[in-house]
Amino acid sequence: MSGLVAGALSGPANLKPVDPKTRNMIMSGALVLILVVVAAAAALGG
Repeated sequence: MSGLVAGALSGPANLKPVDPKTRNMIMSGALVLILVVVAAAAALGG
């Protein structure tokens, strides 16, 4: 799993061997993570 994440974080050049389903999961995971961070920042700041 960590190798998969490292491959995704190192850039688009390494995303070729990743199948669309896995890339979809990574992207939605990143999106959720961003939303959580934004929500936490809004809650703490406001």
